[in-house]
Amino acid sequence: MQAAETMADDIKVIIDGDPGTRFTATLNLLRDEGEVVHRLEEEVPYRLGLSGHGIDIAVRQTSARGALSVEVRKGGNVSRSRTQGPGSEIRLRLR
Repeated sequence: MQAAETMADDIKVIIDGDPGTRFTATLNLLRDEGEVVHRLEEEVPYRLGLSGHGIDIAVRQTSARGALSVEVRKGGNVSRSRTQGPGSEIRLRLR
């Protein structure tokens, strides 16, 4: 794989918001060998670097208070969304 292809496959996931806001997330990462699923139970701020052709991400707020923002970056493309309230969910897809 050449350097340009490697950089194009770099995916950054940034989950931010009100400090301490808890969330669950499912990340479906698309790779040459197929789909890889990551499941998280964390709190903001949270950052993750991955490598793949694309990603589908679903983030659900589990805290009673707070707000979440989700940003996904890949090869110059950026998708972002924000929500607040228990049970609220953000879904993003980036290829």
